[in-house]
This record gives sequence, C-alpha cells and structure tokens, in this order.
Amino acid sequence: MKYDILLSFKEYIQGQLPPNTARTYYAAVVKLFKDIQFKELRQVDKEWIIQETTQKFKTKNEYSAVKNGLKWLAKYDTSLRLPSEEEFLAVSKKKRNFSKKPKKVIYLKPTQRKINQIQNERLRYAYRLAEISGLRVSELADLEAGDITLQEGKIFVRVKKGKGGHGGLIECRHDEYLYDRLPDYLQKYPEGKIFYSEAYMRECADKLGLECHDLRRIFAITTRNDLKQNMPVEEANEIVQQRMRHERFSTTKRYLFNRKLKMEYEKKEEKGDGEYGGKE
Repeated sequence: MKYDILLSFKEYIQGQLPPNTARTYYAAVVKLFKDIQFKELRQVDKEWIIQETTQKFKTKNEYSAVKNGLKWLAKYDTSLRLPSEEEFLAVSKKKRNFSKKPKKVIYLKPTQRKINQIQNERLRYAYRLAEISGLRVSELADLEAGDITLQEGKIFVRVKKGKGGHGGLIECRHDEYLYDRLPDYLQKYPEGKIFYSEAYMRECADKLGLECHDLRRIFAITTRNDLKQNMPVEEANEIVQQRMRHERFSTTKRYLFNRKLKMEYEKKEEKGDGEYGGKE
C-alpha cells in the first residue's frame, strides 16, 4: 500500500541525506501523493506527476523539493517512471521565485509567554535556549550536557553537527533565568541528549502555535538590534551572519527582514480578545 512504500522511503532517505533535507523532500512527496492510492509505484503515471506538480507546487523552491524528492524515490524504487529532465525544467520555468503570502509578524512577548508557561522544563529550556542561541531544532536535539558552558554570566553552546557542516561555539544572548537553572538541569542528563528529538519538539511547538524557526528569527533580529546600537549596522550584520553560521549574508537577510518582529501585543490582544489572552 501507499504508506507502506512511503514510510520505507522515509527511512531510506533519512539514511542518505541530512535530516532537514530528508524531511523537506519526504514532505513534498507525501503532499504530491496525498489524493491517490497505489500498491506499486509502477502504477503512477508520469503524465499525472507533471499535472499534479504543476498544480500543487507554486514556487520554484516547492517544486525543487518535490522534484528532488521524486528523484530519490526513483532511486529507492526503480519502477517509478519519472518525467524527463526537460519536462521537469519546462514546469519549473512557470513557477514563481517567491510566495505571494503576506509577510508574517512575530510577536515577541506572546511567544516568550507561551514558552515560559510550558510545564515540561525539558521543552521550556529547549525553546528558550533556541531563542537566545539561534540554534536550529535539529541542533538542539543533538546537544549533550558537555556542549553547554556557563562562564561569567554567559552561556556558550558548541554545535557539533550544524547544517552544511557549519558548527562551532555560539555565544548566546543574556538570559539570567537559564543561566541560573541550567547547571542543575544538566546534572540530570550526564549522558546522552539533554532535549527531546527534533520531531517531538516540532510536534509540541505546533500544538502551542509556535514555529521553531521563528525562534531562530527572533535571535537574529534581537541580536542585530542590540549590536547596531554600539556599532555601524554593516558590522552588526556581519556578526549576526557569523552567529547564524551562514556562508552568505543573503541567507541572513531572510531571517532579518522577511518577517517583522513586534515586541508588544496587538491592541485587540491587550483587551483580552486576542489569541494570547489579554495583558501579561
């Protein structure tokens, strides 16, 4: 059946690709096959693939993910008949370079309030650390007690397996709450990982109405805002790029400017009518 094939394919690409890439490709393939059933991949017609990828995937990035996912699926099961590279290219040329969705606004205080109200300290500390370190959720999931150093009021995190091999020592933003509590917390996990798996932390964040990558965006924007008060903005941008571990500033710009960060609640939320339940 379809999901037996797809779940086996998921295990296959997880063993072949970095976690984030595998997850992106698998999600795109699942989206493509959402509305059909099949017992064998040989039953999937390549003309159907062209039609469905044209309709379901609007941007070049989305289309690239499903195209690459299908190519890995064909490696996994050679009975899958794919469109030619020329046919893939013809569809890709019709795709947009961007999404037409309006820019999302991140509300800092409501986000922090949601995190601080989490009863499970393992989740609360993970999300709070993400906000002050800029770590990806996959990097949080990989942390062990020895990767965190507390020294002279500062928290440092060593990333061993960053995306694209970009690890290193990260200086976190100041957080007195975490600095005081992490020593006792880390003693509870002298061996193994100190936080939950990437999938579980994403699942819990979704239930809370949080987006894990927004915590990384918060780190980028708040770090830049602080730095540019004491140095030229160009220098602040370079430091943020270094701390985000990006090869190009064009990548960092997406974190700094694609979403607006507001510090306060909206007016309707202050009146108690909003998503976050009124004043803090």
